[in-house]
Amino acid sequence: MASETSQTLDRGLSVLEAIAESADGLTVTELAQTLGIGRTVVYRLVVTLEQHAFLRRASDGKCRLGLAVLTMGRQVQPIVRDVALPALRLLSDAVGATAHLTIVEGTEALTAVVVEPTRSDVHVAYRMGARQPLESNAAGRAVLAA
Repeated sequence: MASETSQTLDRGLSVLEAIAESADGLTVTELAQTLGIGRTVVYRLVVTLEQHAFLRRASDGKCRLGLAVLTMGRQVQPIVRDVALPALRLLSDAVGATAHLTIVEGTEALTAVVVEPTRSDVHVAYRMGARQPLESNAAGRAVLAA
């Protein structure tokens, strides 16, 4: 880690990322094992993130993302959506099919914006926010081929 960064913040973000990647949440012990950080340190990070509503602990002890993550995410989407929406709407209506904006994040394709055609008998449904490995979908394969 570079000397200009904050180790505590880096660890807190790693906690959030690990929880986001987990299908069913993670306990403090599981987080410590996954991240290679001491359980006491992870516990303090979890308590802090919980106080700010970035995560919540369920009765089974598992940590899951909290509503603050959703609130922050909503602030980003309108910016991307406002820029992409007019072009996606034109494309979708012109071809009579679903149009979507996919953003590459590392080795994954993130579906950021989806527009359904105004009129169409059949369309493919895409879920906004869905993540898939780049090689598993057409948009990702196009990026890999470029």
